[in-house]
Amino acid sequence: MTRTVDAEYDVNRTDTVPESARVRHFDELDDSAQKYLVHVSEGVSPRDPSNLSGLNKGDVVVFTDYYHVQ
Repeated sequence: MTRTVDAEYDVNRTDTVPESARVRHFDELDDSAQKYLVHVSEGVSPRDPSNLSGLNKGDVVVFTDYYHVQ
């Protein structure tokens, strides 16, 4: 069972991609996840995602940088 990202997770910019990470590209995400990552990249607090279907703990998203969902 996969866990959806919620307020218990952090999204942080990273320079490395863990070998076990699933890598997602920004354009593969739904609108709510894309908006959320835009806010994160602009420095808005990433602690309150609403409905980010398709993202799971451990994922890395390729956007303007790499973002690791923890």
